Amino acid sequence: MLVILIADALEFFNVGNPMSATQVATTVDLIIEEYPYMKTDDFKLCFKNAMKMKYGNIYNRIDGQVIMSWLREYNKERCAVADNQSWNFHKENLSEEVNYTSGLSYEEYRNELKLRVGQGDEEAAKALSLSNEIISYLNKRENGKQEAEGDNLLEH
Repeated sequence: MLVILIADALEFFNVGNPMSATQVATTVDLIIEEYPYMKTDDFKLCFKNAMKMKYGNIYNRIDGQVIMSWLREYNKERCAVADNQSWNFHKENLSEEVNYTSGLSYEEYRNELKLRVGQGDEEAAKALSLSNEIISYLNKRENGKQEAEGDNLLEH
């Protein structure tokens, strides 16, 4: 596929000194070695952009160096687009995460449970009971710490 793309470029530009078969083969090997992650569509777009003179003028010369410079420029653009897409995806997910974390406060949750208990929701009653037990435990624990701190102050 790369050989065909190079041949098309050579024919399109109608250069005075075309590449030899050995030069084309060497260039293809270098491309595969340097850009193994690129797909067929990447190469097609790169060569199409080169034909549109996006990577500069050709001054009657196409060789491995010129083709590798096209791919280097294309790869810079490709990476910039990928970075931009990745950043936009990150921002979208970040805003979704913010939406998930901007829920009810604990007091609002308890009020919601009380409302649902008043409507006869048994699961809400269990959850409210558990919440009451936890609050009671935390209050006893906090009161115990305060009493212990007060006793320590009186000793000094």
